[in-house]
Amino acid sequence: MKIRIFFLLLAIAILSCKSVPPCPEELEIGNLGTSINTGMDDHLPVVYGDTLYFTSTREESDDKELVFMSPIINGKFTYPVIDKNLPLNKFQKISSPAFYFNKQLGIEEIYFAAVNPKTKKGNRDIFVSIDSGNGWSNPIPIGFKISTENYESHPSLSADGSILLFSSDRPGGVGDVDLYISSRKNDGTWTEPVNLGKEINTPKADIAPMISPDGYLYYASKGFGGDSTYDIIKTEPVKKGIWQKPRKMKPPINTNFDESGPAIWNNYIILSSNRKGGCGGYDIYLFELCGPVTIEGEISDNGSGIPLNGRIEVSDDNENRIYEQEINESGIFTFPFEVLKKYTIKYYNNCMPNTIMEQDITTPCNDTSSVKLQVKFTLPEEQNMFQTEEFAVPFFVTGYYKPNTSDNLNGLRMKFAYNIIGVEDSTKYIEFPGPEYDELSLKVDEGITNVVENIIKSIEQLTGPCTSGKNDITIHITGYADPRTMSDFSRYFEDDIDDDDFNIHIKRGEQMTNELLSILRAYNTYQMIQSKLLDSEEYQNFQDKVKWEIEGKGIDEKPDLSDEFKRRVDIKINIK
Repeated sequence: MKIRIFFLLLAIAILSCKSVPPCPEELEIGNLGTSINTGMDDHLPVVYGDTLYFTSTREESDDKELVFMSPIINGKFTYPVIDKNLPLNKFQKISSPAFYFNKQLGIEEIYFAAVNPKTKKGNRDIFVSIDSGNGWSNPIPIGFKISTENYESHPSLSADGSILLFSSDRPGGVGDVDLYISSRKNDGTWTEPVNLGKEINTPKADIAPMISPDGYLYYASKGFGGDSTYDIIKTEPVKKGIWQKPRKMKPPINTNFDESGPAIWNNYIILSSNRKGGCGGYDIYLFELCGPVTIEGEISDNGSGIPLNGRIEVSDDNENRIYEQEINESGIFTFPFEVLKKYTIKYYNNCMPNTIMEQDITTPCNDTSSVKLQVKFTLPEEQNMFQTEEFAVPFFVTGYYKPNTSDNLNGLRMKFAYNIIGVEDSTKYIEFPGPEYDELSLKVDEGITNVVENIIKSIEQLTGPCTSGKNDITIHITGYADPRTMSDFSRYFEDDIDDDDFNIHIKRGEQMTNELLSILRAYNTYQMIQSKLLDSEEYQNFQDKVKWEIEGKGIDEKPDLSDEFKRRVDIKINIK
């Protein structure tokens, strides 16, 4: 009798004990182990933000299937606990939640499937609850033919909240349980669900859909393996809400056992499976989803001859700089990238400081092989590498054509003193320079010196790495006159000018006009600048690379300039 009582008590103890054997020391590859799994069913994983959600019948659930949460900290899953704030754990036969946060309205939505306590048949419906900052609202079934008297489960939302997918066994489908799609309208309500069709659904059960951030559709199906077990299926998007022909994913993601509840987290796929080597029942597994992504970049000079040296900078979609690489003359660069991320690649050329070239890319996910993305930057065929320098030399003495430097001002006054000009009508168009021109001449001296220094700096750039010996310096000098009228007696009174290089031929005694005066100002400024440059060894060595251009524009008609500024030359220094 005592032996019988002993075995009876032992049997009662075994039946009443909820503990389960621990996970084996050597788990199947990908199994998340005791940090997540138990000997009970742990399945239907969902990742929202930095938290893993899944359903479980472990001890803490009192034999009831509840949703547990595992915050992901520094890439590691923490011990799961029941999220008591979620409104779904009070229902029966619940599915894992689908979340969407509307940034514009500041409203968070949660969708889940559960048995509707108000119906007699006990089928699952799709429920929704919202949180506008004061806690979750009372969940209600989604109407308009989404929740029906049939089975509806596994709701899933696209990243932008515009698409709702779910599974249902309603009549009119392809077979068994099918996947359906509904779109959110402008007023926030949902359209009548549409079956995803024979391209996606099979005559057998198709459940647990999930749209990844890059638009791929993942789900579980019994219609691809031929062994009546669930497999993880993947299909590439054609456009929003339409996908290509699906395919079964390869091992170790799929086995001869059941795999379901796919979720994407960074470069990983998380799923539930009852394969051997786990902790018991359904366990949650994690596998690398995508092969590595490498950017292989090339920079082309497009025949411009511009050296390619510079740097590449890569920023993420939060504008955080994450990579930087110096570019040598080969123009080749390579970066490893994370998958399913948005990046901006910027190229800075050392010889084009004012030009930034950039491209935006989104790295793809390929679960069968590595990916190499080709990125190419092409320099403009005609690109001015150097900033054009512009100068103005104003304050010419009225009617005179030489720059008002101190030396020229003294020489002009000597001509008046010796009655060379200013006596006959032919030279009365020239003003006698009063004392105010002494102060102005200091500014002209400074301006001419500045022009000469910048030309020498430009010549020095010709010997640098950016020119490759293919560039010239162009100095364009344009002369102007003020609107003062010249008399018919006005004459050019100095020596003849015969310059074939500029096609300028002016004879002594030729009638003076404002057009001729503007040409003379440009030409005399050229002669003065060149005479100063000849003292420079840099100019002597590269004189053949300097091209001069002379132009007279006549009267400057700009109304906002005083006559002092209209009597001027404009000088542009350009390397091209």
